[in-house]
Amino acid sequence: MYYQFVVSTAIKMDIFHENLEQRFAWIKERGYMLNIDSQVNNQCNIEEIYISLKGDNSNGIFRDEDVIYIFKHQISEILADHIICQWEETIIWKEIFRKFRRVSHQDKNYIFEKTIAFLKKCNSNESLNMLMNFGRKNKIAHRVLEYIYDNDLLVVEGFINFCLPDYLKEIRFAIDLAYEELRNEKEYNEFIKLLRYFVDSQPAKTNEVNLLMENEGFCLWDGKGSKIEEDFLSSYLDDILLDDINLDDILISILITIAPRRIIIHDNNQLADSSPVEMIKNVFKDRIQVCRGCERCLLHNRETCEPH
Repeated sequence: MYYQFVVSTAIKMDIFHENLEQRFAWIKERGYMLNIDSQVNNQCNIEEIYISLKGDNSNGIFRDEDVIYIFKHQISEILADHIICQWEETIIWKEIFRKFRRVSHQDKNYIFEKTIAFLKKCNSNESLNMLMNFGRKNKIAHRVLEYIYDNDLLVVEGFINFCLPDYLKEIRFAIDLAYEELRNEKEYNEFIKLLRYFVDSQPAKTNEVNLLMENEGFCLWDGKGSKIEEDFLSSYLDDILLDDINLDDILISILITIAPRRIIIHDNNQLADSSPVEMIKNVFKDRIQVCRGCERCLLHNRETCEPH
């Protein structure tokens, strides 16, 4: 029995060689000879790997056809690893340069890093991420195996471009998501700059504002312990009833209108790291102080905002 398969790739396949040696140790144990030769065309930067299997297993448990099938199956898994681990970043960069030629180098790097993150960690559940990544690899391996049935030569780059449309579609979708996140982040940063300019350009209406976030809203009081937000909420009442504005927007509007010299954020629970609080920190920057546990924080009753 003799079988040969050739892999041609533009990316060095050192790990591929190691995987072949490790995965096919069982071949030698059953009396088969595994030979791996490679030729490198430095002008084209192409490496061709010749993988041959020969031997006689007439007295063994497995038929030659079974051994060849297992052999092809493991080659397909190794090639799937090669594509994901050694080709994927090249594919992403190629697509980024194709779609976003006028984007700055810094933004291209941002898109690249976000794309990698989306592909590897698209869910907060780590086990689900592992399952989805395994699914991607398994689909590629299955497609490689189908190709190997009818072909003795696989050119990796051509195979990716013409035989893995779903894989390329998934990468392009991740790139588009990364670009949208870049745009959203830039818009957010411009909005923060605008708010910061507005705050810095008007006189402070009070020296100190204390902020305590609650499950269903917020509580504001000045340096003397007097509540603040009730004086402002009435002007937003109609919008609140019509659902045209939420409490987070109202909170930020109130603080920007008051433009206090100092904002003390009372960190009594996880709500102190919420989205509106992060925006307030970005807008007011050096004016922010964080209380890690004063008497009010400890004694605060979430069902009332009466100062003690």
